[in-house]
Amino acid sequence: MHDHSLLMNKIGDDGATALANALKENKSLQSLYLSRNKIGDDGATALANALKENKSLQSLYLWCNQIGEDGATALKNALKQNPSLQDLE
Repeated sequence: MHDHSLLMNKIGDDGATALANALKENKSLQSLYLSRNKIGDDGATALANALKENKSLQSLYLWCNQIGEDGATALKNALKQNPSLQDLE
């Protein structure tokens, strides 16, 4: 399994956006742990947009961030378009 943990790194929206850009091109990462990183709606939306293109990620963990309704809605909509993502927490 290819996974990566970036727990508690305070990457925020800018870091989440940079990761989202990388996810658009990634073809091997299966799990990504981004819990406790101060990610808000902008970062969550960037990740959601990347999930529409990424077909390898199966699990994305976003516990204890600062994602509000807009970010949660973007992620929910991305789930509908990404059959490979099985676990979003």
